[in-house]
Amino acid sequence: MAESSKKSLLKRINKPLASLKLAVFIILSIATLTAVGTFVEAKYDAYAAKKLVYDTWYMYTIMGMLVLNLVAVMVDRLPWKRRHASFVLAHIGIIILLFGGLLTMKYGLDGSMRIEIGQKNNLVQTPETDLVVYSSFDGDRYSKTFEQEVDFFKYPPTKEKPTDVPVYVGEIKVVDYKKYVLPSRKVVVDESGKAGSALRFQIQNPNVNVIEWLVQKKANSIQTHDFGPAQVHIGPIPEKGQGRNEIYLQPDKDKGGLRYAVFYKESEKPGKTGFVKEGDVFNPGFKMAMDFRILRFIPAALEDWDLQDMPAPTPLTTSAIQILFEGKLHWVLLNDMVKLFTKDAVYLFTYGNRRIDIGFPIQLKSFAVDRYQGTMRAAAYKSVVEVPELGEREISMNEPMKHKGLTVYQASFQEENGHPVASIFSVNADPGRVWKYMGSLILSVGVVLLMWFKHLDFKIAKKKEDGEE
Repeated sequence: MAESSKKSLLKRINKPLASLKLAVFIILSIATLTAVGTFVEAKYDAYAAKKLVYDTWYMYTIMGMLVLNLVAVMVDRLPWKRRHASFVLAHIGIIILLFGGLLTMKYGLDGSMRIEIGQKNNLVQTPETDLVVYSSFDGDRYSKTFEQEVDFFKYPPTKEKPTDVPVYVGEIKVVDYKKYVLPSRKVVVDESGKAGSALRFQIQNPNVNVIEWLVQKKANSIQTHDFGPAQVHIGPIPEKGQGRNEIYLQPDKDKGGLRYAVFYKESEKPGKTGFVKEGDVFNPGFKMAMDFRILRFIPAALEDWDLQDMPAPTPLTTSAIQILFEGKLHWVLLNDMVKLFTKDAVYLFTYGNRRIDIGFPIQLKSFAVDRYQGTMRAAAYKSVVEVPELGEREISMNEPMKHKGLTVYQASFQEENGHPVASIFSVNADPGRVWKYMGSLILSVGVVLLMWFKHLDFKIAKKKEDGEE
């Protein structure tokens, strides 16, 4: 009697969880969320769809209710009979599929890797973002003093509720976040006077007109602009050239100008030297006659950004955060950095995508692209890479490389002046794949058995009809 009461209580508790109304509600909810996710992905991108729809508490709640409903329906049919095998297997298969998907979402890897031709890389860039601070007390040796994962897309900081970043001296606060901005670079005077110099120059002749900024990341560092026939550097003048046409401009803050040296590819020694100030013009003496003009010289300068808000992402947009340090506001673009000075220390503050070491380097030996006839549009492209333990491998659009649990796909490439300079790979690890295969197999067996039992039912009914006749 007591056993019967327990079974009756279990049935009463299980009945609403196994109800058809709950199942219909769950199915409609999943269909609605999927439709919303598709709309968000079409208007914005896959990252926005993940953050706003798929990786949310309400999606997890619906998926949890689905699992609960599937289990409850199976319990409701206890004790199972032989013909329940198809129904049970189908439900178990769906649950295992969901488990595999959860494993992939939580513990999988989905990132990208950029490798320049001839170079190596072992770091995968993922969508997750981190704040990192490096500190230095001598301006040269930096050590990481702070690192924190942040999700400003879902939890943006505000001036009222900023994100605090602890540092030794002063206080850094993240006070604003913009999802999609179109940045344009500007150079401003560094009032502390400790930053490197900035030079805005113009190279001009009847066929060439180049106007660019060169900004030193720090004093005595080298920054270069390559415009094809020659390179322009701001930084210390070397004793020897690199065997090509080059112009070196070394800031002299005391004199308020720059010493320059011109190297030609035929000679290691400088062919021309001098001193220039803002507004001065000189002829470097290259075979292609041209004038080099100093448009602007700032002895101590920092790079900053003008940002234009955009309603949706484009290939040119990025996200940005605004920080407050010692009463001044600075914009920091995604995967960019800003240098902050105090009397005793220098901080490098970065906001960027997380980089994960995959444990082995991939070297890009060569890259080839086939284009549609008469156009620059890529029809197909492939990379030849070298990996320790594997040797050389070809990765094409339909042939990924698999190694140590990772799958490396050919995703895209980067080119400059019509020539490819780097290959972009998509790197994935899917720890839930085995479970998803297993769930799919069990679900398929359940469907096959369901059809088989339907067939048996039809044959039995047919025999009965024939017998009655």
